[in-house]
Amino acid sequence: MTPAVRTTAPLAPARTSSPRATSATPALVGHPSPVEIAFVREVSRVEHARRIGAAWLRNMCRMPAADVDSAEVVISELATNAVVHGHGSTVGLRLRHTDDHVRLEINDHCPSAVPRPKQAGADEESGRGLWLVDALVEELGGKWGFNADGTVAWCVFPCRMPVPSENRGHATQGQSPGLQAR
Repeated sequence: MTPAVRTTAPLAPARTSSPRATSATPALVGHPSPVEIAFVREVSRVEHARRIGAAWLRNMCRMPAADVDSAEVVISELATNAVVHGHGSTVGLRLRHTDDHVRLEINDHCPSAVPRPKQAGADEESGRGLWLVDALVEELGGKWGFNADGTVAWCVFPCRMPVPSENRGHATQGQSPGLQAR
């Protein structure tokens, strides 16, 4: 796998008062930097793409675990389709955070008819991937599709930030903290 990944948006070194400090701790400024990788078109590489995407969503975008789990399956299904049905030597994964959305793209570099979800038979071992993508992206509140020449599968979904732990368990409006129901 050939990663071309910057892990954060512009970094600002933390100021330290000690002249003996050997390294500065970077501080995030703005949105996480996009992730763009290319991997060899082999089924064994799909797991790497899935794990990189999930780690970026979890650690850089701070998405809730349930949303990351759903997005991880979407990455896996779209990357698997690109590996199985594409003909190029590499597959690309691109993740970008824009405003309050995440855009995911899988590029197989292979023009083709635009795939559509199909209804697989009960005894078929494959054919449910795009149906699953459709269901999960809808669950995430997003949209998905392919570009006109079928080379890029994309999806866009909101980046819902988790509720900070200090806000959990607070009294509801009109209740005093000492009178919460137990």
